[in-house]
Amino acid sequence: MKKLLIKIGTTIMKLAGIALAVFVLYKVCIFAYDYGYRIFAETPVDREPGIDVNVAIVEGKSVSEIGQLLQEKGLIRDGRLFILQEKLSEYAGDLRPGQYTLNTSQTPYEMMAIMAATDEERAEMEALRAEEENASETEESSEGEDETAGDNDPAAAVPGPDTLQTDEGITLIENAGN
Repeated sequence: MKKLLIKIGTTIMKLAGIALAVFVLYKVCIFAYDYGYRIFAETPVDREPGIDVNVAIVEGKSVSEIGQLLQEKGLIRDGRLFILQEKLSEYAGDLRPGQYTLNTSQTPYEMMAIMAATDEERAEMEALRAEEENASETEESSEGEDETAGDNDPAAAVPGPDTLQTDEGITLIENAGN
């Protein structure tokens, strides 16, 4: 009877050890996957429009120091992860010293693109960003006008040759030739 109890106890301990090992392995795998995923698909800290933050990168700063600075400024979540992101990106070794205006709605890769760009490329990026902001402001102001204009337009209620009105009130639009 004593041998049987020892055998049962030993078996239970082995099973508990195996279960613990499987659980630890599972947790390690989840952590590794999440960390690896974040290297290539890190999301911005904030949604659009985010907050502009001025950052000064001085000559001789390491990628580790830059990552720590960006984390302290609230632009990225993990400065150590930034090191791997930079090493595995097309910007590896290309980050330049300078004054930058970065935004919390930018991904680490967008920030690296800005910090690795030449002065000419940076000016082009700023011009494109200004154009996008102006376009979105214009779009927002015209959306209110379009909604009220369509309500009184009798032509808007008549289906065209590429549309099909169903019994449920759903309009299907054919994409002719495209």
